[in-house]
Amino acid sequence: MEVQTESETGRGWVYTVVVHHEGAVTEHAVSLAWCDHDYWSGGRLAPSRVVQVVVECALRAAARDLPARFDASTVRRWSRAMDAEIRGRL
Repeated sequence: MEVQTESETGRGWVYTVVVHHEGAVTEHAVSLAWCDHDYWSGGRLAPSRVVQVVVECALRAAARDLPARFDASTVRRWSRAMDAEIRGRL
């Protein structure tokens, strides 16, 4: 998994992420709001690192392919343990 680009928005950032998973290569636009960055990392880590961990955790938890576009906060609905897992890996 590779975070390729970062763009600022009015509420946070949008990242282009390339995922190599199960022999396939896919590209995703992942948004991260400031409030979620602070919630997961306490603002102490680069937002790109938070997105990287969120996507890695989502790949493990998702029983489906990741959507082409999604907000980082939506992954917490895919697994009840997602917030704890993300924080533990940061």
